[in-house]
This record gives sequence, C-alpha cells and structure tokens, in this order.
Amino acid sequence: MNNFKILLICTAFSYIGAEIQMLINPVNLPENQLPGTELSRAYDKDVAGRPNAYRFLNKTKYFVIDANSGVITSTKIFNYETDPTRFLLIVDTGGDMRHVLTIYINDVPEPPDCNIDPLFSSGSATFEIAEDHPLFQPIYKVSAADEDTAHGDRLTYNIETELSGPKRGANSFGVDPVNGVVSLRGEDVLDFDAGYHTFQLSVRVTDTEGLFCQWTIIINIRDINDETPQFEPFPMDSINVTEKKPIGDFVARVKATDRDEDSSITYSFKTQQEMFGLDPITGIITLLQPLNLDNPSNSRIYHLEVEARDDGNNTSSYTFTVFVDNADDPISCDPSFSTGTGVSVSVAENIPSSAFIYAILSRDPDLGQEVELFQYVIAVRNRDSLSLESCVGTITINIQNVNDESPVLIYRPEAPININENLPIGTKLAKFTATDRDIADTVHYEFIGTQKEFAINEDSGEVTVAYPLDYEDDTTPKSWVLYVRVYDNDRTHSTTGTLTVILQDVNDNPPQCSQEIYVIDLPETIPVGTPLVSLTCTDQDGTTPNNNITYQLIKDTFSNKTFTLTNSELKIGPMHLDYDSTTFAGMDFKHTLFVRVSDEGFPVLSTIIRIILRVSRINEHNPIGSMMTFSFSIFENSPIDSLVGKITFKDEDWPHNNIHYTIIGGNFGIPPKFYIESDTGMIKLLNSLDREAASQYKIAVRVTDMGNDALPDPLRQRTATAQVTIHVLNVNDEPPVCTPPHIETQIFATFRGPFVRLRCSDKDSPQDHLSYSIIEGNKNNQFTLCREGAESPLLATRQDFQYDLLEGAQDVLTFQLLIEVTDELGGNATSQLTATTTVIIHVLPWTTTRPTSSMKTTTTTTITTSVLRKISYYWRPDSWFPVVLTLGGVLLVMCLYAVSWCLCKDVPACSRLFPHCHRYQPSLTEKDAIQVPSDRNVVSTEQPDKGMKRKLFQWKTF
Repeated sequence: MNNFKILLICTAFSYIGAEIQMLINPVNLPENQLPGTELSRAYDKDVAGRPNAYRFLNKTKYFVIDANSGVITSTKIFNYETDPTRFLLIVDTGGDMRHVLTIYINDVPEPPDCNIDPLFSSGSATFEIAEDHPLFQPIYKVSAADEDTAHGDRLTYNIETELSGPKRGANSFGVDPVNGVVSLRGEDVLDFDAGYHTFQLSVRVTDTEGLFCQWTIIINIRDINDETPQFEPFPMDSINVTEKKPIGDFVARVKATDRDEDSSITYSFKTQQEMFGLDPITGIITLLQPLNLDNPSNSRIYHLEVEARDDGNNTSSYTFTVFVDNADDPISCDPSFSTGTGVSVSVAENIPSSAFIYAILSRDPDLGQEVELFQYVIAVRNRDSLSLESCVGTITINIQNVNDESPVLIYRPEAPININENLPIGTKLAKFTATDRDIADTVHYEFIGTQKEFAINEDSGEVTVAYPLDYEDDTTPKSWVLYVRVYDNDRTHSTTGTLTVILQDVNDNPPQCSQEIYVIDLPETIPVGTPLVSLTCTDQDGTTPNNNITYQLIKDTFSNKTFTLTNSELKIGPMHLDYDSTTFAGMDFKHTLFVRVSDEGFPVLSTIIRIILRVSRINEHNPIGSMMTFSFSIFENSPIDSLVGKITFKDEDWPHNNIHYTIIGGNFGIPPKFYIESDTGMIKLLNSLDREAASQYKIAVRVTDMGNDALPDPLRQRTATAQVTIHVLNVNDEPPVCTPPHIETQIFATFRGPFVRLRCSDKDSPQDHLSYSIIEGNKNNQFTLCREGAESPLLATRQDFQYDLLEGAQDVLTFQLLIEVTDELGGNATSQLTATTTVIIHVLPWTTTRPTSSMKTTTTTTITTSVLRKISYYWRPDSWFPVVLTLGGVLLVMCLYAVSWCLCKDVPACSRLFPHCHRYQPSLTEKDAIQVPSDRNVVSTEQPDKGMKRKLFQWKTF
C-alpha cells in the first residue's frame, strides 16, 4: 500500500506542467503611450525556444503577443476617457496551464485642447469692435476641450498678457474665468483717438494640474465720430481792434480741433452778425462795417459766439469779446473861430469886468475825452483908428478835475445765465464792465447783499463760482438774481446792475440700489416663475430724464434662458434650474448674474448689481438602464472570478452615474454563485457551476444612486431593479455511465436477434449524442449493436450467427465483449469522454452431452470497469514550491529533534524517545518483505488542465 501511495505521488508530480510566468502582472499602461511599447513578457520553460508557442486564448485587437518570444505589446494609443480601462488577457502555451494577464489603462493628465474652435486653427483670431462697445457685452467666447473634465478636472480662463498699440499701457479687457467670455471690463476706456487702435490678448486656459494652452486674440478698434471739436481760446477770451480798421480787413481767426481722424470742421456764428463776417472753412473773421466810435450807434464791445461742427454733427461753441480801441482825433473848434479872420466882437469900452464877451465852442470828437485846456490870443486895439497902439496877449485857462461823474456800466449780461451744477469753484460766469469819466478815478465792483455761492472780483468785475453747486441739495437755490454795485474810489458815486443765474441739473448721480450684491441659495427643483430678487433702486438727480431708471440683465450663454428680468423683478424661467450639468459644474454650481441699472440722462450713468445664485442639488432622477432585463451566458467550467456580464445603468443626477449595484435576490448557495462589483456593475463568478445541477440562474440586482443630495439621506436615495438571467453553458465534463457497469447473460446457440439492452447515460449529453461500439471480444463479428431512434442500443446476434458451429457443442461457450460508449457524438474529438461496459455472454448449446472426462474446466473471466474521470479544483502552486516546503519541513523537524535529543538524551525517563547511538543491523526475511500481487496492475496518470487536475485511474483485473 505504501508503494502504491508513492507511485501515485510520483506520478502526480511527473505530470504537473510548469506554470506560465509573467514578467509584469498586472501592467499599468499610461494612456497616450505609443503603439509597440513592450508591456510584459510571458515565459514558460516547457516551451522555451519552441516556435509559435505563445498565443492569446481570447481575441483582442488591442494587444499582440509575439508567438516566439512571448513579448506582449500594444497596437494602439489608448484614451483613458473613451477606451476600456481594464483588459484581461489569457496567455496560453499549448499546455494545460493558462495565465491571466491584467492590463490597466492609467489616466495621464492632458493639457486642454485649444484647437477645437476652427476660428483659431492658425492659433489666433481677429475681431473688430467699435470704441463705444458696451461694458461686459461679450466679444467672443473662447472654448477649450479637456477630456480630463470627466474625472473632475476644471478649466480656468485668464488673460496672460494684454498689449495695446500704437499707444501702450491700456488694460481694458477681461475674460470670465469659468465660461471664457471675453468682454470689456472698464478699467481703461477704449479711445481710438487717444491712440488705442489695436489690442493683442493672450488668453490662457489652465486645468487643475496646471497644464494649459492659449490663444492669441487680436481686437481692432473701429473709430467712431464721438469727439466734439475743441476751440483754441484767445488770451482772456478777448481780442482788441482799432476803430480805424478798414472794411474787409482781417480781425481774427478762430480754430478748433477734432480728435477724430479725418474729420472736417465748419464754423458759423450762433447769432446773426452785421459787423463781422466768418469764413466757414478757415474760421477767419473779417470786418463788414466801420467800427467808428464817433458814431453813437456803434458799440465799443462785441460778444461773438462761434459754433464749430464736425462731420458727425458734433458741435461746440466758443464765446469771446471784441474790444474796439479808440483812435485819438485832433480837437476842433467853431469854424467861425478857427478859420479865416476869426470872430470879431465889439464891446463897449466901459464894459464892466467879468462881463460875458464871447463863448468859444470846442469839442473833442473822441468820446469820453474832454477839453482840459483853453488858450486865448487877444488883440487889444485903440478905438481910434488912427492910433496904431495895440497889444496882443495870450491867456491860458486850465480846467481842473472835479469828481462829479458816476460810474457808467458799459457791459452787463442782459439775458439770464444758465449754468450747470457741479461747476468747479472759480469758474467764470460773466464779467461786468464799467467806466468813470472822472480823470484818475477807477471803478470797483461788489455784490449788494451776501452771496455765498458766487464771488465778484473787486477790480475786474468777473463773477465766478465760489461754492459747490448741487442741484439735488435742497438748501441750494435753483436760481439767483445778483445785484452788483459799481462805485468809484471814494465811494462818492455808484451805480447798480443785475445778473440772473439759473442752475441746470446735470446727470451726475448714477442709480443707487439698496444692495449691490445678492447671494441666494435655492434647490434646483424650484418652480419656473419663482421670483428670485426684486431690485429697489433710485436716482438722486432732480429732473427727468436724468432720474428715469431702466434695468438690463447681462446674461451669459449658459444662463440665457434660465432667468427673466421684468422691470426690476428677476424670476426663474422660462427654463428651470439644472444642477446636473458638466458645464454648470465648471461654474462651481452657481450662476453669477449682472443687472445694469441705468438712467436716461446724458451721459448715461449706470450701476452694476451682482447676483450670485448658488444651486443645491436634489436627487430627482431614477437610475435608468439600457434595459431592465439582462441575459448572460457562461460556461460551467469557467474559473472563479470569471466575468459573467456587465449591467449598465445611468443616473442623470450629479455626480453622473454614481451608482451602487447590489444583488438582492436569487443568488443562493454558500458561498453564493455570483457576486457583483458595486461600482462597475460587473457580475463575476464566486462559486463553481454545474450545468447538470442548475442550467439557469435568475438574480435580481438593485441599482441605487449615491451622493446625489446636498445632504446624504438614505431615505431619499432612488433605486431601480434589474432582472438578470444567467445561462450556464454546457461543457463536456461528465463521462457516460453505464448501469450496471457489466452485464452477464446467457443465450442458446440457436437464438437470433437482440437479447440485452445497454443502460448508459450522460449527465451533460442527451441519449442521442452517445455513440456505442464493440471494441474487444467480438470474434468473427458474431454480435452487433442495434439502435432505433434515440434509445440506447440493444446487443444482438448477427444473422450469420454460427449456428452450425455451435449446434453440436457440448460445452458452454463464453464471449466477453468490451463496449465503448462515447459522448458528444459528432463533436470535437479532443473534448469527448468515453466509458466502457463489459457484457459476458454464455452461449448454451441446444443439446448438451455430459462430458466423459471428470476434469473440471474453469473459464477465466476478465472484468474491465469503465473509465472514470473526476475533476477536482484546488490551488496549485509552482513546481518548486511543494519541494522547497517539504524539504524545509523535514529539516525543521530534524533540527527540533536534534536539539531535543541533546537536551534529553541523559534523562532516564526519555531514554525511549531519545536512545543513545549504537550500531544495529536488522535482518530482513522474506516474510517481512512487502509482496505486491502479480495479478493486479495499477496505472495512474495525471493531466493538469488550467489550474485543475484530471486524474484517471484504471484498474485491470485478470
């Protein structure tokens, strides 16, 4: 018996094939790796050096194995986001052992792709906007693709550099960091006329890993005619001309400039002028009528207001004063006195002194000048004409000045002056001009009463703003009547004038709202039409349209149809909020809205209100599968952990497809037959299958969404149930079995036809798939097998049964037939299993004569049993492992025994267990020798097959 065990063990080890070894397993293959990269290498020492030794059992087009070297390489560039991320490859070398190689596709951070927009196929794009382009209005939305966003990667947009030209240094543009919308941000105003003609922006998009790509955006600024002409003022806003200037002569030239390119300017008087003419092209002012101040109808001062108009119908005006200077004309006297013989006056000789004799009339044609000196030449003659006595003398009379003249207002504004609020302090409003005919007497100006808003220069008469004027200030009047007193040096004489000033409202107050920023939290299931916020805004300007308020919602593309602004109320709609969006995830699950609140004044003033709506997620969608019933098939001999099938469900709630799979029914057994990967939905084999025991399994899988609520709530989780049917496919692993294994019967030699039916069956093959054949003992083909339909065959004698030969026999003749039964009729011969049954037939003669000899004849009967095949599943280590483990165990026991012997050899109580060493030669007798029966042979074979051993035992008894 011991020899038999040793024979079995040695036979088992002799048939264990070497296991296939993998250089690397599992293999982690980064995505984007080039094809042809060596991933691993298979090695089987039993086939080393043999050509065409290595192959994949399962078909794959993504990997190849070199049939000679076992080197495994890839055939494509993998994409982690679109391709499968795990591959199972079964490596076979033609033996009974297989090896499963696992290859994982690893995600590699990839930079964003900026080339998805065809507009940027060359790396840059050019746009044109007007210089009055509104703030925050989108110019272009750049978009990039990043496959890593499916795994939580986020893209951030920013402007890396901004260059302007020809004038540099502007910072006018910005980009939304979430959606990539490029727009004006208003830090520096676009002004073509200031030299900002073009901008070059480098827009960069960066992912979470810091990888980036960028575009170049060239924005050309289109000039528009938005500038008003600007006059070059005269010194003191006045010019002086002499009264002697001839008609048609040049008086002055007004000049205005326009910052707009290629803009021409025309000039005209705001009011009709009779004294002066104006060339509309050159701006040259000429004299049309004499300025002679001796003409009382002519004025010494002319106020001219010139208007300049450009091609865009933009106008500006300039007012200046023309002062006419007096030319000094000679004094003229009465012609009767100054011409000819003069004036002869006769007076009586006795005329008393100081009597009136004659009045000499003289005048100075220059207005404002008086005769200050009279000189008389008097000739005195004797009344007697005969007398030549006479004398001539000169009397000079000097006129002395007396302060007897009151100041005279030469100019004062007749019409009311309209001024705008917020004029700077010191702004000139008007100028009073007065004169005093008294020589060496000067005039001074002052307000009658107290005026805090205005001031008048004591010497020049200029009225200026002295206090900030705010139309909206209730304490500030809207109009004033200013009384101006003009007095001389000694305040002896004075005169008064008035000036009416009317304050005009200016659009200087932007709208003010109760809040500048709103932060609102709402669930995504809020109904359409729900009011989001009601804006309360006012404008402090005092007049219309400066205080008329309008509201404008500045929306991006994503929020375009989600919000509606009606007057000042912002509502949800016409589309509802949607949390479950990849784009919205890139926006950090919040809408950032801008409402521009503007007035209708000029220029338009506005205020931007920012509204941040943070949306909370709600679990609102049930998991949905491509189908609710799934059907898979698996071979009954599949190894543990084999993939049965994969069920796929989707959940539209964010995070998308965060699904948990659980088997809830039908998976009976200890351990159960199947298990499911909770995150992938892949159903795998957990326990061995036997189609003969169960050919079909029906299991129920519960699909539960996970983490789809803002606050985890198991009660609100949504589930679905999938029904899975698993069909177990037959594998020929059961040999035929005949009952009984051998049959012994007897027939008469004269019998013709069937006489016994074979009872054979196969658990995994129907009866009609079993084939029968007589392989031994059918001498002269005396017997045959008869089969009708799918029934088991009958053993019958042939028609030419040798009746004559047997008829005269006096002894019983015995036939021993060995019949082979094979399953899988017509199938693959390599997978067919066989069994044998023995039929012993005793053929009895029709007449039997007792033998004359008393010697007893003994018939030797050989019984052959059927071949049994039994499959056992067990863990099989490498070939060297049992050997090393056995040797190590033996050495350990020997070492422990040696140590114990050294410690206990001298202890009497342990002498039986640890005897002293002495020579002893036992004798072996024949009786002690183990006798192996010679009439029984034992043959044992083992055939390893893919992690399992198939043992075949055949006993033959002779």
